[in-house]
Amino acid sequence: MVFQFAVLGSGSRGNSSLVAEAGGQGLLIDAGLGPRAMDQRLRSVDGDLSRVSSVLLSHTHGDHLDSGMLQAMLRRGIALYCHEGHRDELDHDQGFQDMDRVGLVRHFDDRPFLAPGGFRIEPIPLKHGGPTFGFRVESVPRRRARAISLGYLTDTGCWSDSMADVLTDVDILGVEFNHDVAMQRASGRSHALIARNLGDHGHLSNRQGADLLRSVLRRSGRDRVRHVVLLHLSQQCNRPELAIHEAREAVAESGRRILIHAARQSPAHPNLHVDTSKKAASATAPAAPRHLGRRGPAGGAQALLPGFFQDNP
Repeated sequence: MVFQFAVLGSGSRGNSSLVAEAGGQGLLIDAGLGPRAMDQRLRSVDGDLSRVSSVLLSHTHGDHLDSGMLQAMLRRGIALYCHEGHRDELDHDQGFQDMDRVGLVRHFDDRPFLAPGGFRIEPIPLKHGGPTFGFRVESVPRRRARAISLGYLTDTGCWSDSMADVLTDVDILGVEFNHDVAMQRASGRSHALIARNLGDHGHLSNRQGADLLRSVLRRSGRDRVRHVVLLHLSQQCNRPELAIHEAREAVAESGRRILIHAARQSPAHPNLHVDTSKKAASATAPAAPRHLGRRGPAGGAQALLPGFFQDNP
């Protein structure tokens, strides 16, 4: 069984990730890209909207759900899984109203549920703006192959031990590494915006993301957490090498060998495939520059960066 996780876009200009099994139906975590961009990004990772059965919504901000995508989902019969608390923001959108009318809107709460394609979803309540959720996504175990799991947590200003518990023993861990605190403070943004981003309802800094990573690794078995994906990097207040440095330090302390990937706004990156039936894992991603792709100390963390920093969110 091959489990695919591909970040189609990550950043303030649109967020969406594909979760799929080879040859089966997949789902999107968020749909913050327009229909044309979504189609292009999916095709770039050998995907297609015709194979997407549902969209799992983390929260209602415009960079996580594009109004045009609601119309595209309606035309294709793609279900939207959202929290009941999201309705206040979505009810004014005609596409959402039309989807609701034909039964394509489904609701989740804080309990695990099954989504089309055989995925088990466990929502993780976060602190951001309005109801916001991270997710643990697991495939259904097959004969001679264990379930494969993904942890996905972004758009939160803080984390807790209970969040780390839910993310324990995943194969792929996606965690927000939004900003460098010093760059955030020196950004020239308004004091209110800086305070919000640094506050408990804002975004995780590189240091906070690394601390969450440490907590998850301490809880996890040595054969789990094969890939770490750094999500939602700020274009103005972060640099991929800063985020990767913090993540690499956390991995090195654990003594593990883990591939670290910095997701970006465009194009899709990374595109990961995990195959537990062969007890192997592979990553399909642009080649990293030699000096940035070296193995780190002790922990053996390998950083995979896209070739051009300016393309990162």
